Amino acid sequence: MDAQLKRGILNICVLKLLENDSMYGYELVKTIQQYFRDTEESTLYAILRRLNKEGLTDMYYSDVSNGPVRKYYSITELGRKHLKEYIDSWKYIENVFEQLGVL
Repeated sequence: MDAQLKRGILNICVLKLLENDSMYGYELVKTIQQYFRDTEESTLYAILRRLNKEGLTDMYYSDVSNGPVRKYYSITELGRKHLKEYIDSWKYIENVFEQLGVL
């Protein structure tokens, strides 16, 4: 899969996973890797840093009883808006592909 296309898809996937609940980084990595097995942890952590920098996610630390401090991510209202736009764009592209006979 083209790297640029995959990054865009991963953005959508990360925001969608955060839509209903916060998740810590490693949990997100393992969930995404179930669908995109060749995705490196470093790629996903770079995406998480960028989404956070752009204000699409928030990040906070939480102690786990008898475990390490974990960095959790949650989606912001701006992130929800962008997720909706991403999904609308995806549906538009899917419709174009159907009309062209690609799908």
